Amino acid sequence: MSRRAELRERRHAEIIAAAAAMIADRGFHVTRLEDVGQVVGISGPGLYRYVSGKDDMLAQILVDISVRLVDGARAVMDRSRTEEWAPDRTLRELLSFHVEFAVTEPDRIRVQEREIGNLAPQQREKVRSLQRMYISMWVEALRRSNPDLTEDAARVRVQLAAGLINSSRHVVRWAGADAVRNEAMDMAFRAMDLPKEDDPDISDIARAALGGRPRSADESGEIGEDDGPEAS
Repeated sequence: MSRRAELRERRHAEIIAAAAAMIADRGFHVTRLEDVGQVVGISGPGLYRYVSGKDDMLAQILVDISVRLVDGARAVMDRSRTEEWAPDRTLRELLSFHVEFAVTEPDRIRVQEREIGNLAPQQREKVRSLQRMYISMWVEALRRSNPDLTEDAARVRVQLAAGLINSSRHVVRWAGADAVRNEAMDMAFRAMDLPKEDDPDISDIARAALGGRPRSADESGEIGEDDGPEAS
């Protein structure tokens, strides 16, 4: 990749991250392209080199998160087959991956949960299809770990566990990422009927699947004066 292409890709990632944060905070309908541009230091017209409009910006956020989740889960599943992991380990690695994603990307999780209905039908179906693909890998891993579960029962348990993990976005900023990681892992293991680990932590495999993303300032555990437990 050329230096110019690398800079453009980085700039695009900054725009999408800023848009996700703003939409998570304000909502899609209130967010304006001009506001996103101001955050990243690009004029409104300049943004059109990266997104065709606000609808496209939302689609890019939601398609990106869905593709990254599918790719990460697929990497775990592929490695589990290659290295012949025990079924419980495969399930633990999937949970570990999702917990790390939820803790490091709370804005995108929030946008995914609240704004998918604002996508155009074709984009919405694309995101839904990716979500179904992602969940199906969890279901496969869970049924290998617990063969007595029916397909429907496993899917219900997976959906509930994913929702539990995603709810960490409500507390991560005031509770701190490390505490949320440990609690989310413990609760997710219980939801999947996996034995509790002495020191549940995010594995190196999960971090690698996320590209070794460094922790953000919000993950330091520092609580601002206006931060505190959310009611919702």
